[in-house]
Amino acid sequence: MKYTIALSILLFSLMIISCKETKKTIEAPYIEVYSGEYEIKSLNGNESSRALSFTIETSENKISGKTNCNNYFGTYTISNADELKIGPLVATEMYCEENVMKTERELFKAYNDSKTFNFDGKMLTIFNEGGALLVRAYKINK
Repeated sequence: MKYTIALSILLFSLMIISCKETKKTIEAPYIEVYSGEYEIKSLNGNESSRALSFTIETSENKISGKTNCNNYFGTYTISNADELKIGPLVATEMYCEENVMKTERELFKAYNDSKTFNFDGKMLTIFNEGGALLVRAYKINK
């Protein structure tokens, strides 16, 4: 009887350990896919004439980037496979030319309005709640 109980406990423990290992294997590829540096090609459906970029660190749910004026960083969350919420963001507060500041405000608003996203391995597109294109960015490193 003692042998049967001990064997049952051992098998149950192995089963629980096996489940935990499977979960880790599933999460790793997800982290690798999005992490990296991106160059913004369009903002609110218009081709970007400014050098805008950002970096995603999926392991920590962090986003950081540069505009032509300020640096910024913050967090993001993904739920239901394609729902995206970016922010809150913190930025340096340097004053630049008005047209540069305007683009920066548009970018921060786009991040704030983000609702869903699509990623095909090279291009990340971010959409608002109505499905309008907010940001199109290309991954520039692997």
